[in-house]
Amino acid sequence: MNRYSFFIFLFSFISSVCYGQVNLSGKITDNNGEPLIGASVVIEQLKKGVVTDVKGEYKINVAEGTYRITVSFVGYKPHVEQVTVSGKKQTLTVRLQEDTSILNDVVVVGKSETTETLEKPFTVSAIDVKPLKIQNLDINQILNTTTGVRIREEGGLGSNFNFSLNGFNGSQVKFFIDGIPMDYFGSSLSLNNIPSNLISKIEVYKGVVPVHLGSDALGGAVNVTTNRAIKNYLNVSYAFGSFNTHRASVIGRFTNKTGFVVNANAFFNYSDNNYKVDAEVVNIQTGKVTEEEVERFHDAYQSQTIQLEGGVENKSYADRLFLGVILSSNEKEIQSGYNLTKVVGDAFTTDKALIPTLKYQKKDLFADGLSLTVNATYKYGESMRIDTSSRQYNWRGEYTTKALDVRSGEISWDKTEFRFDDNAFMASANIGYTINERQSVALNNTFSRYKRVGEDPISYNAVPFSEPNILTKNITGISYSLDLLDDKLRSVVFGKLLYMDALTRDGEGTGDDDALVAITNTQTQYGFGAATTYFFSPNFQVKASYENTYRLPEVLEMFGNGLQILSNPNLTAEKSQNFNVGILGKKRFKKNSLLVEAGYLYRLPENLIRNAALGQTSSYENLQSARANIFEGVIKYSYNNRLNLEVNGTYQNIVNNEQYTPSGGENYLYEDRLPNMPFLFGNAKAGVIFNNVGNDIGKLSINWNTLFVEAFYLKWPSQGSRESKYDIPRQVSHDLSASYAMLDGKYNLSLSCTNVMDSKLFDNFMLQKPGRAFHVKFSYFMQ
Repeated sequence: MNRYSFFIFLFSFISSVCYGQVNLSGKITDNNGEPLIGASVVIEQLKKGVVTDVKGEYKINVAEGTYRITVSFVGYKPHVEQVTVSGKKQTLTVRLQEDTSILNDVVVVGKSETTETLEKPFTVSAIDVKPLKIQNLDINQILNTTTGVRIREEGGLGSNFNFSLNGFNGSQVKFFIDGIPMDYFGSSLSLNNIPSNLISKIEVYKGVVPVHLGSDALGGAVNVTTNRAIKNYLNVSYAFGSFNTHRASVIGRFTNKTGFVVNANAFFNYSDNNYKVDAEVVNIQTGKVTEEEVERFHDAYQSQTIQLEGGVENKSYADRLFLGVILSSNEKEIQSGYNLTKVVGDAFTTDKALIPTLKYQKKDLFADGLSLTVNATYKYGESMRIDTSSRQYNWRGEYTTKALDVRSGEISWDKTEFRFDDNAFMASANIGYTINERQSVALNNTFSRYKRVGEDPISYNAVPFSEPNILTKNITGISYSLDLLDDKLRSVVFGKLLYMDALTRDGEGTGDDDALVAITNTQTQYGFGAATTYFFSPNFQVKASYENTYRLPEVLEMFGNGLQILSNPNLTAEKSQNFNVGILGKKRFKKNSLLVEAGYLYRLPENLIRNAALGQTSSYENLQSARANIFEGVIKYSYNNRLNLEVNGTYQNIVNNEQYTPSGGENYLYEDRLPNMPFLFGNAKAGVIFNNVGNDIGKLSINWNTLFVEAFYLKWPSQGSRESKYDIPRQVSHDLSASYAMLDGKYNLSLSCTNVMDSKLFDNFMLQKPGRAFHVKFSYFMQ
């Protein structure tokens, strides 16, 4: 079946299964016309209902007839109306009136957006960011307390980090903002420098990823949803703290009467990152080595981002249509290699990006139930990797100067003023069709093309990107969703087609004889899977999913970064079979709320792409076969929305499953646990809220978080004696914060202390992390 026959078949199928039911839709708002998110719309005769989305809108398919409809929302008077439904489309829009008499004893009828996400067939964690916004947190800090997630940073603010989700790392997990892949936003816009003020919800998919995200994720995905529910607002925040750290953001939205909307976001981050570490200090006169506590002196980071977009909402031709641009840049000093034995005092990197964006959404396009979402970005990026110093530093910042004819830099074998330009285009289109209240189909296609060209005016050898390196991908996915047994059984099946064409030019030879050799790498892969959930009761469900999927290599993995990460143009696509099962139980009794969730994941990855250290550099390589058994669980308790307790833990046993070497010999690493990867970790969190603090105008919240990571080996466990093995020791860290909100969140103040006990913490390749740190954040919100 060719591509065109496939589309003809799809639309013929959509047309043939339409049952001609009536589409009842509308919008629920408060008395001021502001949308109410999660309002309940119930058809009493049918004993079924829906909740409103982030725009206060709802949609439900029913047969023609007369119905009694009840609309309700917490803190508002219920609205009951009898509606006669006829024709192809019916509209019911309601303004609810506030009921102050019941605010002290309300019953929640509708489901929150977070609850709706948890009840999907996928194994997913949903994080409501609203109560966290006034704290001095970035997205990484929020995610790092989530079950199954371990984020390992190489240092302080702006440092490289490794995101692990149930043992899958780096690009095996994909990241999105409002469904748009973050791969094409540039390094200045990453999870560790986006403020929590900008977002409303985070979805963490484990294993199977919905087709509408258009991803080749192998182990899961993170989708960050920005706040779009409020028409007009301004949020300004500023934070400062230890290590001369400063973080500022200005986030705003303006909507005029014609429906024209302007979104403007700007944020700035800076830190000296001059925290103390334990290191071996070499005396530059005598060569004597001593163990000392020293201060990092060349690790500063600065980034700035401006995002502007304008467009319209709720028009006949578009629910959302926005054109925008992102401007971002950062500069990062390099303090060391992949361990603390190499001291760097002058090398640094810079990145700049200009990214135009297009966003389009439309429900009921040409036909009821037919929706279209289109996203597109084009990145103009410029990056520099500067390593030209002839100095040799020690950890006191002292240095000697190498001979003038020495060609090596601090990190590279040769001095480098390497610069490369990236031109990256991404376009995705998602077509969804709701056949009826039980069935829907979705088709997504995501195309991307990455071109990198570089130059190095002082290079002695062939410059890696002096001729273009190009990576082209196309990912097509289709899914079918079915709800049965009065919505107790929800299922989705899907299939994917993945295509990659890479042209890499790699160095060959040495010295003046070095030359670039063109290497092509073309791959086509197919993936498929299914997910289902069954509700034994409204408060207890079980989930199961299976997928046989692939993940194509990324730009960084194949091309490297020209300095610390070497290229590997021969990488092959990763494959994995993933089995997930889980349970989710919720119970609310009077003012108490309890949630228990547990999951088991069995995975069989092949050609696993992993980053392996090579002295002071590293490169990505394929590990032929692995096997993973992963257990995770979380318990959450809440009392009267004032006391919140949570404990979560993850155990992941990921071992080398390659029994024989490529030459046929016995593999002595068979059954070895993968090195440099935590296998047991968890979090314990507690938070308490005090209302009416300070003349009935303030709310005080105090939060405590404890992180535990068991010791794990830096290299293969079976290699070397117990005495000579390097390991990353057991780590326990505690964070404490107190936040005070005044006038219903208009003015906010947050104080935080991370690593309260000043414990010694380590991460990637035994790099020491910051000790105790204090931060203060001020925030102003105007609506």
